[in-house]
Amino acid sequence: MACHETINCPRCNTAFECRVGSILRCQCQQVKLTEEERTFIAGAYAGCLCAGCLNDMKISYRQTQFKQRLLQLHILRLKDKNSKSTIWHTKNR
Repeated sequence: MACHETINCPRCNTAFECRVGSILRCQCQQVKLTEEERTFIAGAYAGCLCAGCLNDMKISYRQTQFKQRLLQLHILRLKDKNSKSTIWHTKNR
């Protein structure tokens, strides 16, 4: 890849200038990502994404994590409810 190259985002197909030769001036630097967010995006796409798609993927990752945490809490609540029910039935026999 040249220092500055116009490429198409693999997610939305928008053309943008990738500045791999001067990464600090690249449009992707607008979006701050955690290592987990980078891993999530890299698992879905093998190339550079435009800043808009990077931001969308960041939001998608956070929504996915939130939903997983809600599910975990729901499961824990059900387990706790079931264990209390078992204790109540055991005591009242």
